Amino acid sequence: MENKAHALATGLFVLLLGAALVAVILWFRDDRGDTQSFTVVTRAGVPGLNVKAPVKLRGVQVGKVDAIRFDPAEPKQILVDIEVDADAPIAAGTTAKLGYQGITGLSFIDLYDGPEPGDPKQSVLTTRRIALAPSFFDQLQDVGPKLAASALQTMERIQRVLSDSNQQQLSQTLVQLNQASAGLNELVHELRPTAQALPSLVKNADGLVIAGRQTLGNVDTLAKQGGELVEEYKGKAVAIDQLGDAAVQLQRTLRRVELSLVGSTDKPRQRAVLDDLSQAARALERAAQRIGDQPQSLILGPKPGEPGPGESGFDAGAKQ
Repeated sequence: MENKAHALATGLFVLLLGAALVAVILWFRDDRGDTQSFTVVTRAGVPGLNVKAPVKLRGVQVGKVDAIRFDPAEPKQILVDIEVDADAPIAAGTTAKLGYQGITGLSFIDLYDGPEPGDPKQSVLTTRRIALAPSFFDQLQDVGPKLAASALQTMERIQRVLSDSNQQQLSQTLVQLNQASAGLNELVHELRPTAQALPSLVKNADGLVIAGRQTLGNVDTLAKQGGELVEEYKGKAVAIDQLGDAAVQLQRTLRRVELSLVGSTDKPRQRAVLDDLSQAARALERAAQRIGDQPQSLILGPKPGEPGPGESGFDAGAKQ
């Protein structure tokens, strides 16, 4: 009985060990069922990519790398054979890019949907080939020399800027700026009383503006009154002109009367009457002439004559 128990235990151990080996083999084989094959084509390198590396579609693992080889027809091309699940939604314009797994340095194939190809014959589903786009490190490797050259040029320019002569000029400029700042502070101190007086000046300016407005109003009123006075003077000037014309006409009439009365012989009595009439006509003419010369005398009165000897305001030097 004891031998049978040992044999049974040994048989169970062998069975369990065989099942474990089969599971390990299946796990390493990564049997994913039905798959479809594609070839990733690139002219750049594939650093960190190994066989059995995962293949992901938009971050989801859908296959693995089956082989990595050079293209026999074109040695500069690298062909990466991948096995992808049959139900993976591979579109006609799918492209690939190298992804990196953390800091390990290992990479994987990352698939993503690209633009739809214009020629259906050139689609991924027809040619079974997927183009590998340059990765970030590839782009950095291409741009790196240019960045290094630009950095060197920048360093050279910085060195030229920080030369001894430029440093001296910069020191002088800083000294001048310091002096200008001190002068500006003094100017600010000098202008501070003026700034404090500005509010009162503004108030005075407001008062001046108001007074100016009132003055303008008074000027407008005076202008209106002056216009009325001018119109009045015009009317009186017309009357004065008419009076002068009447005086001239009267003088002519008197002359005619004199001729008609006296004729060629002069009578003493008639001559006296005519002389009186002539004097009256001349006086009337002088009055009209005086009014014509000084029309304001009708309103303001006649202009006083110059003072004579012994009167107040007499100037003997002016007479000489």
